[in-house]
Amino acid sequence: MSDGARMARRASTVAGFTLVSRVLGYLRDLTLAYVFGAGAALDAFVAAQTIPNVFRRLVAEGTLMVAFVPMMAEARERGGKAAMRALLGAVLGGLIPILVLLVGLGMVFPGVFVDAFASGFDGERQALARHMTRIMMPFLACVSLVAVAGGVLNSEGVFGPPAAAPILLNIGIIGAVAGGAGWIEPPVAAAAWGVLVGGVLQLGLQLPFLARKAYGLRPRWDPHNPELRQLAIRLGPAVLGVGVYQLNVVVIRQLASYLPGGQLSWYFYATRLEEFALGVFAVSISIAALPTLSRHAAAKDAAAFRRTFSRALRATQFITVPSALALCGLAGPIVLTLFQHGQFTVQDARGTDELLRVMGLALVPIGAIRVMVPTYYAVGDTRLPVWAALGSLATTAGLGAGLIGSFEIWGLVVATTAAAGVQALTLALWMRRRVFDSVGRAPVQRGGLGHLLRCAGAAAVSIGPVVLASRWVDFVAAEAWARFGLLAGAVAVGAAGYLGAAHVFGIPEVQLLREAVGRRIRRAR
Repeated sequence: MSDGARMARRASTVAGFTLVSRVLGYLRDLTLAYVFGAGAALDAFVAAQTIPNVFRRLVAEGTLMVAFVPMMAEARERGGKAAMRALLGAVLGGLIPILVLLVGLGMVFPGVFVDAFASGFDGERQALARHMTRIMMPFLACVSLVAVAGGVLNSEGVFGPPAAAPILLNIGIIGAVAGGAGWIEPPVAAAAWGVLVGGVLQLGLQLPFLARKAYGLRPRWDPHNPELRQLAIRLGPAVLGVGVYQLNVVVIRQLASYLPGGQLSWYFYATRLEEFALGVFAVSISIAALPTLSRHAAAKDAAAFRRTFSRALRATQFITVPSALALCGLAGPIVLTLFQHGQFTVQDARGTDELLRVMGLALVPIGAIRVMVPTYYAVGDTRLPVWAALGSLATTAGLGAGLIGSFEIWGLVVATTAAAGVQALTLALWMRRRVFDSVGRAPVQRGGLGHLLRCAGAAAVSIGPVVLASRWVDFVAAEAWARFGLLAGAVAVGAAGYLGAAHVFGIPEVQLLREAVGRRIRRAR
């Protein structure tokens, strides 16, 4: 099987599970919106949930994995599975004490963590956030171990269980809120308990698959292990780079915590919709591409490395360009249809859709970032992504602080959108010198800008008319079932039109998609 076919198969596996997770994620967010609406209680939950999520990306998911997966590939080349197991044990021996320390500090001193993330909260939101931080901190340990297990399984070519793990998190939150909000005090704490239960279920899912591949989460204290020291050296810039990104998240939460109650919740719901396309496709492609990129980088196969990167970036553009147009043009109908139920008011829907119109513009640069950053890591360059992230942070903090006073949450969203563009441009400008030339000389894969323009043209001629037609429909007055029908019809027409226009514009991903669907149909028979 060729690298392109292998990457496409892996990406489709990840995307399939991620799609199920995102659908359940919508049901999770719908449950939160229906029960809690957009107010002080949900603001507190969003801030409290951010705390373990930031640390999990800083400690494991965002930093350890980008260095761990390439080193697992190197260990396989050097000593086979025995070397891989030794590396895993040493990593766990260093990681678990750090997790125990962070979880303990968060549970004993939750106020310190809440103040670091949302010092602008009033008394009610502050107390709620502290209470839920205590509940959710053990989630950090569970999900960090899930990330390590996922790195091992991905290195073995197993992508399903790690991709399916978020499904269980969504099920945990939905079940806890639907079944526990009526008797848990305060009711919003049910969502926090759901996060913890979901984390335990995620970890439990990975263990049988690790055992099947002859691995286990058995730590081995070996601080003098040379591979562990090498990993620590690689992690330094990666921790700084991801730390800068997570500091960006903290800046956003801090600035938003001083805004009127409910605006942080609007931002939360709009972000969830923005992340849908990114989570299903862009992230799936980057996860599937990283092991292949790492293998080609280790083998100094420059031509294959460039081909893999080019395929991943173009496949991401093929999805994010029409998604950006759809989110910007159909934000109102999307938010009204998906969230305007129960305690989520028409005012909340309007606030959220206004944010989504701006955030949709960031889809294309964020999608490119999700592909470019792992490519830098695959060749061991963790410094340039740090500088790019610093530029993004400076843009968010500077522009956000300048605009938030006059435009509140809308000014902050403009700042984050501009920051994504700054980061993507920085990574792209240095890609050839810092990445491609480090692997070796090879023919340049040209046509990236032309491919982007063809995707934009296909999206404009197919989705543009759907957006214009939606202006004639009064979604506010329509019944819930009618909204769903109209939105589903608009999405179906737009998607079909885009695939047809993409074929006319000569975009090759259409043929790859047709072949992938054909293979799955033949396999099902």
